[in-house]
Amino acid sequence: MERNSSGDVVNGTSISFPDLKHDIDIIVVYSVAYSLIFLFALLGNLTVIAVVVRHRWMHTKTNFFIVNLAVADLLVALVVMPINTMINIFLDWRYGAVLCKLTPFLQGISVCASVNTLAAIAIDRCLAICYPLSYKITWRTCKIIMCGIWTFSVVLMIPYLVVYNLELYSSHPDLTYVCSPRWPSTTFETIYFLAGSLLFCYSIPLVLITTCYCVIGYKVWHRKAPGVYGSNGIIHRSKIKVVKMLVVVVVLFAASWFPLWVIQIKMRMDPPSKDDFILFNYVIPICQWLGCANSSINPIVYSLFSKKIRTRIKTILMCKKAAYEIPRQLSSYASTRYVSVDYTNGHVTLRTNGLQKERKASRTDRLFNNVYD
Repeated sequence: MERNSSGDVVNGTSISFPDLKHDIDIIVVYSVAYSLIFLFALLGNLTVIAVVVRHRWMHTKTNFFIVNLAVADLLVALVVMPINTMINIFLDWRYGAVLCKLTPFLQGISVCASVNTLAAIAIDRCLAICYPLSYKITWRTCKIIMCGIWTFSVVLMIPYLVVYNLELYSSHPDLTYVCSPRWPSTTFETIYFLAGSLLFCYSIPLVLITTCYCVIGYKVWHRKAPGVYGSNGIIHRSKIKVVKMLVVVVVLFAASWFPLWVIQIKMRMDPPSKDDFILFNYVIPICQWLGCANSSINPIVYSLFSKKIRTRIKTILMCKKAAYEIPRQLSSYASTRYVSVDYTNGHVTLRTNGLQKERKASRTDRLFNNVYD
């Protein structure tokens, strides 16, 4: 296995540094790559939390799920990304036995909570659109769901506290310690991985997310409302925008984690040699980076597809007081400055160049705009 080491001599005393896995140029690439997604994940998710917390009218159930997702993504940024960076740079483990157990444990919790929160958001949105008149989730239910997700993630990752230990890298002359798992048997490890981690931290959430967003996309595309413009009009373009957002969410989630899970499955079905330098020092680190990048992408997706989020982010960054806005559901059809909107007794009146159109502002329409704007 390739190794690099550095050292110096001061007053006859040798000062050694942790052995490096790569040359300096490769280390710089890893450091910059992780630094970028760390900054995006940290600043982006903190901004999302600040936007929701600062504006009382945004204290909705859906936004509660989004804040929980941002918290899980923050945990990925604060726990997973720094440790992954150090592991991919240094050969040995110098952070003690306690962190050897806690690090994979916290990493698993944060990733599991993040992807299952995505699934909870998808289910909530799907039910809100499919059953607009009967579906009503309470704050108590939201809190129970979130507590359940975190509790389930903690319980699922408890085996990591048991199997991870410091081991002596016997072939190294300086008696280097590494942090690695020691399972009771290969069969037990495979069962836990397939029936535990893979099933509940990727497969089931992905199936739920894909199913829910396909249903929502179908509802959006085939939804009929009175007073809607033609195929080239505002509502048609709005439908396309919503469907695009759903496709982006599903594809990014699946694409970010798919390579790492494929590698993990292959390693358990066909265990590689411990001296496979390319696999352990290039392929796996790149796959880990892609998975972590998902936590930095979520805030970007929100801002790209939500005018409200973009407006509030600008307000916070520029330290300005938010101006009053007409709720989106009342002005969703006002595409130009020539359109005015009146709202009286549940009716929306649209005036465009002297023409007047009126339609009932149904609960379904309001839910649609609240969920996707």
